[in-house]
Amino acid sequence: MTDMPHTSLTGGDAFRGAAGPSGDSQFSIHLPVYEGPLDVLLRLIEERRLEITEVSLAMVADQFIAYMAGMPRRDPRAIAHFLSVAARLVLIKSRALLPQVVVAPEAQEETDDLVNQLRAYQLYKHAAMMLKAREQRQWRAYPVQPPTIPRPPSKKLPLDNVTLEALASAMQRVVNRWLPPPVADEVIARLPFTVNDCMERIQSAVSARRRVTFTDVLEGVHTRVEIVVTLLALLELLKRYVVRCYQETLFGEIIIEHFPEEERPPAEERPTTDEAVEFDG
Repeated sequence: MTDMPHTSLTGGDAFRGAAGPSGDSQFSIHLPVYEGPLDVLLRLIEERRLEITEVSLAMVADQFIAYMAGMPRRDPRAIAHFLSVAARLVLIKSRALLPQVVVAPEAQEETDDLVNQLRAYQLYKHAAMMLKAREQRQWRAYPVQPPTIPRPPSKKLPLDNVTLEALASAMQRVVNRWLPPPVADEVIARLPFTVNDCMERIQSAVSARRRVTFTDVLEGVHTRVEIVVTLLALLELLKRYVVRCYQETLFGEIIIEHFPEEERPPAEERPTTDEAVEFDG
């Protein structure tokens, strides 16, 4: 605090009894530089009208103890109020007596860096202690045990009267019942469409709408074989730089667009398109 002229406030000053309506029962202190309620003393010090270093806080504490000893009944609220004001006075006086250390920005940065290093050291030290404890407990691995599947009780069937021919005949009956022999006409029948047909359908859809989805191209397709052939046709068009595809989200819809001619690679680098691509199944 800055130097101030000596101030002496006595009982005739205007601050006597200004701290509350408690009358004659209110605690009042008597110091060489001040005489009156404790609240007024705190206000004068905070307003810098009285130098805190000229106030003896030990005398204030002694007078309050003597005041409590003479009270017929101690009031907890009065004690709490005194402790609150006294703590504020101690804080102000400690700040006035202790030297104000001004830390340079470079020194503050070094201090902050050292604090961060100490915190990191404590973190790694704690982790090392945890790992050491796990090592002492022999917790070095986490083996995955396969689930135990209970085995069904074995039932022994008598095979004394069963011949090899009877077993083969029974096996053949099971195969014939669950896997009937395919019809030759259905297996070797030629598909009514080819990869080129699907390519033309994709190109027609892109030319008409400039931007279609793979689901739109599959409109009217009901068999798995035709879906596969349509996908092969799309891959062939991608290889020839006729269309380009992308997905806006992961596992999202495949979007098909026309590949601009000016963005295509040179003609000599493109694959040949003379050979027809067919899929006969």
